[in-house]
Amino acid sequence: MRRRGWLAAAAGVLVATGLAARHWPADEARAGVIAPPPRTVDSSVPDAKLLNSVLYVDDWRRFGNPAGFAYVPRSRPPGLIEISPGNPPNLSGAAHRGSGNGALLDGYRFRAGNARIFVVVEFAAGPTSTCADVSDLSHAICVRNSKPIRPEPDDVALRRTTAYFTANNSAALKSKEAGAAKQFWAEAEMVPAEDATWLTDLISRAEAAVLK
Repeated sequence: MRRRGWLAAAAGVLVATGLAARHWPADEARAGVIAPPPRTVDSSVPDAKLLNSVLYVDDWRRFGNPAGFAYVPRSRPPGLIEISPGNPPNLSGAAHRGSGNGALLDGYRFRAGNARIFVVVEFAAGPTSTCADVSDLSHAICVRNSKPIRPEPDDVALRRTTAYFTANNSAALKSKEAGAAKQFWAEAEMVPAEDATWLTDLISRAEAAVLK
């Protein structure tokens, strides 16, 4: 697949692998799938969809095989409604590393006015061609171009961050709310997940709302 084709499909892959793969069929469980026990948030609680997504990520972290989100914005992204790992869970127990062009990906879905937009955050050891490739896509826009994390993380694969938006139509990327989101993601300070109070608070809320 050409690079541009991979970028165009990345958001869909994030959703399909990160969000749809939370509940393993019983036959897979019996076959020795190595995964944390599935847990679900009560659907009646506020922000249940968002809480389910952070619970899924945190369960993999606690299981000892983190599914991305080592670094996140210091403050909560505006309009956030869901997060999704870009590196699919490896049900044989191998690490969640690498995808597409070899970069590590995290996904965030957010509301911008009446539209829903997906932002893909790409972590890489050095500068990538992602923003140049995104420029040819009609419903995508690069908002952060190989910006280094400061101070540098020990893991070289996380040292540079790129982010791009995808939407169902180009108009969604031109709204006032989308403009504010572009500025947020362009400037956001990326910190270790445990230092982001908004995320740890969401995880606590999710834990408290798990169906027994």
